[in-house]
Amino acid sequence: MSKSKDNSASSVARRSFIKDSGLMIAGGAIGGAIAVGKAVQGGNDAPIKIAIVGCGRRARELSDAIWSVDNEAAELVALADYFPSQTQSMYRSLKGRYSQAIAADCVRAGGADPLAPVLESDADVVYLTTPPVDRPGYFRRIVEAGKHVFLEKPLAADVAGVLQTIETAELAKATGLSVHVGFQRRYDLRYQDVIARIGEGAIGTPVFARAFCNAGSMRPPVRMARESDQEFQRRNWNHFQWTGGDFLVEQHVAGLDAIRWALDQSPIVAQGQGGWGTFETAEHQSTGGDRIGQVFDHHTVEFEFADGVVLMSQCRRVSKAWNNTSEHIHGTSGRADLSTGTLYARDGSVIWKSEKPSSLKSATVAQQQAFLNSVRRGAAENQVESAAASTLMAMLGHQATRTGKRVRMDKLIQQA
Repeated sequence: MSKSKDNSASSVARRSFIKDSGLMIAGGAIGGAIAVGKAVQGGNDAPIKIAIVGCGRRARELSDAIWSVDNEAAELVALADYFPSQTQSMYRSLKGRYSQAIAADCVRAGGADPLAPVLESDADVVYLTTPPVDRPGYFRRIVEAGKHVFLEKPLAADVAGVLQTIETAELAKATGLSVHVGFQRRYDLRYQDVIARIGEGAIGTPVFARAFCNAGSMRPPVRMARESDQEFQRRNWNHFQWTGGDFLVEQHVAGLDAIRWALDQSPIVAQGQGGWGTFETAEHQSTGGDRIGQVFDHHTVEFEFADGVVLMSQCRRVSKAWNNTSEHIHGTSGRADLSTGTLYARDGSVIWKSEKPSSLKSATVAQQQAFLNSVRRGAAENQVESAAASTLMAMLGHQATRTGKRVRMDKLIQQA
């Protein structure tokens, strides 16, 4: 890559986290001119033709959401995964549940480049639910093929991949393609309700925040018979940094996005620590006791924001420990629990509680409704810049725990 292109990418990335406050209002598009949206093939009455690349758990969840959207017709025309067995397994599952929505000639692809047959299909939309390492390159090829894209979070496994994704998003905007990113909490009614209250000053001026992503240990990586090292690491992608970026990036990014949304800004610097704990972390060890995964099982990060707000972030994947996933904002006159939609006075008494329902499943369906509606109406929406800001925030924290240093966001991007 030329020096001028490096500078351009860094400039775009800086804009993504400096001016991100207005980029992704729940259900909306990022700022900037977007070309007239590309229409659905066959006209307004035709079903939206869908392809899914990456046939794991998240792809199945999204499939259920797609075919739960009211008053929308969608047809599956292609499935693909690096592992052909994954493709066939998902095809059988969807065929059994949504047989009327599966094209008779549905493409089923696998192998080292499973995307190529999908790009040759007549899909209007491609859902990209591969491991993070594949998303930047695949995203570029999909946009160049003129297809709308739903990108899962995080956008990439490293900072360079995020910069590539931002550049591709500019091309998508110029050609009228909708691009949504899987931060479904943005569509959760309770989160919307309580964050709106924070914005109205219900807890005063935010001064401190907390975010937790603590759960049980990850499934141990398993090597299949006659499997190469690359196949083993791809199959167990969430245990290796080059494929998944560590669980702070791959999972906790959702909670960090909620904090960034509530504070209406991104951090400028972070420091923290992480590693392997003293709990029973057998998932990181072979039978001989040697560690075979690359990811830490715990991270604690302190993020600092330009206005002085500090976020303490904790994420952990170990057994026999306190499990909690939640986000909290502390202000000068009270505090907010985003996950429960509750506001507290400084003395701990409840001053307000949202009556809106909250469900990741419902929020996922709501986002699919918004995404498919943008495709149907030809009103292109692009959420990449805001998603990039959240992904970069997670990567900033990860770099801090891996190096043990105080890491600045601008330096992180320049070094990429």
